[in-house]
Amino acid sequence: MKLTTKTLALGLILAAGLAVAKEGVKDPGVKQRMDTMDTMAMNMKLMANMAAGKMDFNAADAATAKANVLAAVKKIPDAFKAHDMDPASDALPVIWTSWDDFAKKADDARMAVELIDTDTQDQMKTSLTEVGKACGACHKAYRS
Repeated sequence: MKLTTKTLALGLILAAGLAVAKEGVKDPGVKQRMDTMDTMAMNMKLMANMAAGKMDFNAADAATAKANVLAAVKKIPDAFKAHDMDPASDALPVIWTSWDDFAKKADDARMAVELIDTDTQDQMKTSLTEVGKACGACHKAYRS
């Protein structure tokens, strides 16, 4: 099986699992937020697995995954502008009372994603560390 086929299969398996996990979501705004974050997670996992050698490195697939993460991370502020809550959401209400900090952390994540170097496995591995730090800072403060 070609790597691209494996990549697609992995994506479909992950998407199916995520869809089941979101069955209980009632609010469409929350579902949209969760879909945005799921897109980021699925593509970050693909790059992380390539960087760690858990799957073959493919620069084209890595670049596509980076583009998917970048498109999703740019949606974060708009996806969270509404104060929509849902019991299935991991978003903490402090997002909306600390909006400026939340928006800055989202922008920090965007900048880190822009700097991901997908040319080689080693370069990607090094640059993913900064993305992990940026995403972790936001999740630590604003995710349950």
